[in-house]
Amino acid sequence: MSQMPRPFWYIAAPASRLASGPLACRVLDNDLVLFRAANGAPGALIDRCCHRGAKLSLGAVQSGSLACGYHGWRYDGAGHCVHIPSLPAASAPPPDASVPAFPCIEQDSYVWVWMGEGEPEPSAPARVPGFERFVWQQGTIAMACAAMLGIENNLDWCHPAFAHPWAHGQFFKTQLVGFTEQAYETRLTDTGMILFGPATAGEDDPVPSQCWFKATFALPDRVMIEFPGERGMTIVLHFVPTGPNTCRQEWLVSLVPMAEPRDGIRARWSDEEPKILAQDRALMESAQLNYDREGDGFERSVAADASTMLARRIVALAAAGRWRSERATLPWRRVVRVRS
Repeated sequence: MSQMPRPFWYIAAPASRLASGPLACRVLDNDLVLFRAANGAPGALIDRCCHRGAKLSLGAVQSGSLACGYHGWRYDGAGHCVHIPSLPAASAPPPDASVPAFPCIEQDSYVWVWMGEGEPEPSAPARVPGFERFVWQQGTIAMACAAMLGIENNLDWCHPAFAHPWAHGQFFKTQLVGFTEQAYETRLTDTGMILFGPATAGEDDPVPSQCWFKATFALPDRVMIEFPGERGMTIVLHFVPTGPNTCRQEWLVSLVPMAEPRDGIRARWSDEEPKILAQDRALMESAQLNYDREGDGFERSVAADASTMLARRIVALAAAGRWRSERATLPWRRVVRVRS
């Protein structure tokens, strides 16, 4: 599976899950702890005390700083130790008593962390498109598969008729009229790619405002799926890597268009896994077992897989730090004929 790029903003946790105490999370290969300072702003630190290595997520938030549950050493949002209870009152913590901290922002119902070195570029994560237009249902799913499998799955035009019995429009369509020939189109964007159907007649034609289906991939891990109609559904998925072969799926599903919810809650938490996401997860986790055992040498691809293969190339370039410089080497537009 493709290595995921590091110098990007990733979701650390849904904002509603970060309450008064510390919260453990994992992003890429880092175990982090989140907490809220006295002003309510989130902070993100490595989940390890610099004293004797205990997990800071087992501690507590005290006076806006994070106290280790082992000896009470307290840290601010920049990772500096600001208080050591065992020292005499006139003694300050050693100047090198600190833990690594990560730039951290709360936006669009999520707490985000910057996983690159140095100052974040851009200074904030890209907004969730249309977030202010809807009230959303929100949830998190731990997945025993690589993040790239989740990204590819949701850019795969041909799988819904098989993977989603009695749950997806494409399944019902094939039950009624069978498989038909059609064409989908891919186009590169500044941050990834867009996939939609039906395909346009020419490269100068704009992306139609009403598509059968439209999916947008934005680096590093976001897929937004839009279904047509005045009250059509929008699904926003982030596949946060938590290891080489594991990820955390953060999902948002639009419920109703609403400029300002009456109770002020724009994202409503759900512990339930939507049926379609559960169907996908079972298949992806089964595939991951075979990638773990055999590598990817067994793979065979056909023209219909153009969208997923393009996503792989985009992520690979980003992981190698060459997305901006070599983006022009990828096909800007492609029309793919399939039976679906």
